Amino acid sequence: MKTMTADKFREYREREHEKSYLLIDVRQPSEYEESHISGSILLPLNEFEERVEELPEKNLIFYCRSGIRAKAAALTADFFNEAGKDIYTLEGGILGWNGIILEGIPSFKTFDLNKNIAELLIDAMNLEKGAFRFYEYVLKKFYSDSASYTNKGIGEVMENAKDGELGHAKLIYSHLKKVSPDTEPFDDIYENLNGDILEGGATFQEIIQLIENRTKDHTVDILETAISMEYRAFDLYRVMSERTEDDSLKDAFYSLSQAEKAHMNTLVKVLEQIV
Repeated sequence: MKTMTADKFREYREREHEKSYLLIDVRQPSEYEESHISGSILLPLNEFEERVEELPEKNLIFYCRSGIRAKAAALTADFFNEAGKDIYTLEGGILGWNGIILEGIPSFKTFDLNKNIAELLIDAMNLEKGAFRFYEYVLKKFYSDSASYTNKGIGEVMENAKDGELGHAKLIYSHLKKVSPDTEPFDDIYENLNGDILEGGATFQEIIQLIENRTKDHTVDILETAISMEYRAFDLYRVMSERTEDDSLKDAFYSLSQAEKAHMNTLVKVLEQIV
């Protein structure tokens, strides 16, 4: 069992593929719902011993409020660790984590697991189209003229983000073709999607209203809204990859969480440069 600082975990998460590790919150459901680190799954300590053998054979990183409960869970996991997995606790727990913390639980209602794989993947495409519409709206509303477009480079950032969402939708489509080779062409499916729900589970109109009600200098507000949306997308896809039993769907959600991670890291770096 090893300890990992918050800084080391940020480096670790940026470096490692999402398939290679699992971030586990061992607090109570009410604590997790109030706030949690994006991409973590909930496994309360009082359920841990009876469920520890369910944990996958990958590196495990545990956290709680301050680190005490996480150490207890890590010791138990280490006892059952026959595969030689790396087991860590996050030093200082969520109190020591100064990255982005999300409120509420991932928007599981976005995906109805009673649907078949193809339907779930199309639902995921719809989320990506919603994000595409968000960036498209921002560009037209706030950065349509040349002066605004070059303001702090934000126009180019939004263009790249918009293209990235289209790329994510195409990534999902590649998984859809694997499970359903006779599916319609990408353009036909994408054109018919509403894009009414964004990646974080909010509606397109809710996010637009939020942007329009904020300050006159929208640059920071837009970036913060986009980062929140991307973090919630990463959170949702990362947790869904662990909740899903079908290997094809699991791979698709892992791919999406990896793509969203790269997206949100880019936006965070841009925000850090302009504030």
